[in-house]
Amino acid sequence: MPSRLLPWLLALLCACSRPSLGRPARGELWVDGASAGGDGTRERPLRSLSEALARPGPLLVHLASGRYEGPFRMLSGTRLVGQGSSTVLRASDPGAAVVGARGEVGLEALTVEGGGWGLAGEGGALRIEGVIFRNQALGAIRLGAGSLDGRGLRFEARGAGPVRPEASCPESIGAAREPPTEPVLAVRQVRPREAPEPGGHGTLTAEEGAHPSTGASAPTVAVGVLVEAREGETSAPSLLLRDSTFAGAFERAVRGRGGATVHLAGVCFQGPRVALSQEGGVAEVERAWASGGTGTAFSTMAGTLKLVDVRVRGYEYGVATNQSRLSVRGFTSEHATRAGLGLTATRGLLEDVVVRDAGDYGALQLTNSDLEVRRFRLEGSREYGVVAVQGRVRLRDGVLTGVSMADGVAGDGLHLRQVEADVDTVTVHGAKGSCVLATQRARVTLRNARLSTCGLAALAVDTQATLESRNIEVRDTASAVLLAIEGGQLRVQDLTAREVQGELISADCEGRTRVQLRHVEASNTRGVSSPCVQLEPPARSP
Repeated sequence: MPSRLLPWLLALLCACSRPSLGRPARGELWVDGASAGGDGTRERPLRSLSEALARPGPLLVHLASGRYEGPFRMLSGTRLVGQGSSTVLRASDPGAAVVGARGEVGLEALTVEGGGWGLAGEGGALRIEGVIFRNQALGAIRLGAGSLDGRGLRFEARGAGPVRPEASCPESIGAAREPPTEPVLAVRQVRPREAPEPGGHGTLTAEEGAHPSTGASAPTVAVGVLVEAREGETSAPSLLLRDSTFAGAFERAVRGRGGATVHLAGVCFQGPRVALSQEGGVAEVERAWASGGTGTAFSTMAGTLKLVDVRVRGYEYGVATNQSRLSVRGFTSEHATRAGLGLTATRGLLEDVVVRDAGDYGALQLTNSDLEVRRFRLEGSREYGVVAVQGRVRLRDGVLTGVSMADGVAGDGLHLRQVEADVDTVTVHGAKGSCVLATQRARVTLRNARLSTCGLAALAVDTQATLESRNIEVRDTASAVLLAIEGGQLRVQDLTAREVQGELISADCEGRTRVQLRHVEASNTRGVSSPCVQLEPPARSP
């Protein structure tokens, strides 16, 4: 080749390889509904979002502020990025999904409004960040297959008004943030004083729209997120939701069914009737706050539930379970109208539990379960601090204060019925009834207890129950320290009773009623001479 042609050839090659000015990189498009319509570049954006989504992928679509009428279909490899809450995808058809997605799909920084469902996930891996879902007829998200990873989302039920101050989220929870650019499981419980049939106490049902208090039909309100395998799917879907908020009267904020996996972290629930409803599968909740609801905050039936650093204010129950496994590490319930935790046929370990101002079903209502509770504090309960019926329970390191019925004349700290109970290191103060009651053939072991200001008795046993106790300190009790009636058997070792105004022992001595004492130090010994009382060595005054 002649040397004089070489410069011309190099110039031609450079010209051919240089991209045209203004043309987008392959797979990157801009859309603006207010534009006249162009070729999809930043300078000349497309007008139609549907046209952009129809282009072959993978696609990155930048969507300008404005309202875009759907429904829309997103295929695998598509990522849609808006300008914040002012970018609105909507559908007027109440039976349609605003967005249908399959495969690896991303949705960021926009609002999804109206439609039957906001987003229908049909498989693959969905990633959503900084999206607001508002005013759907059926629900915000339906995940029938695959996985969804959501962060910084906000879900608003139809008709959601301003949030009451008491229902507001703590700043550290549910920080559903503006992007940088802009029916319920009914809980049927019987009162603990009614002897329940095995397996029939506190049964959770799946009756749609039934109100747990009255059984009356309630208006249907959209679910927030439904995680349920579609018919024919071999694997259950999974949800990971972080730093998000549900606001308004959702019937269920999150519902998992059919073996679904749900993980919620840093999620705030403001007003949903039920925060989490789980039927089978596995759910993990950490750093969550629920307030303003009227049903059960967290309910599970035949599933596995794990709670870590969860707070509930209001609701009928903070937690209700049936035929489930439960793990708790840090849980607080305040002002539950029935019980802080109502657990039936449940196995598990509960640690660091606080219940304040629970209703007349008890702070902890444990039925036909096998549970261990460690480091618990129950304050201001009505009727019961802990009521355990049937099954087995182990209580460790607890404080119970201020248990009283509305009439102020009854209220048991520990009410243990037809149950095998092992209790160690507890303090009970201010129970208007008995500080500790074993009844109806219960078998109870109590160690290292501090009991004070007990209204009826410090330790009480009746109806053929057995209570064995050791290292017990009783103070400031106006009535009997020890009460045994109706065939109850009470064995006490190392008892100290000070500032006691009533009898040391009150026993009817009928049938199999027995009281056995060893090493007693008491301010009075009234009742020791009863024929069913055995004392060794004799009691001594302090």
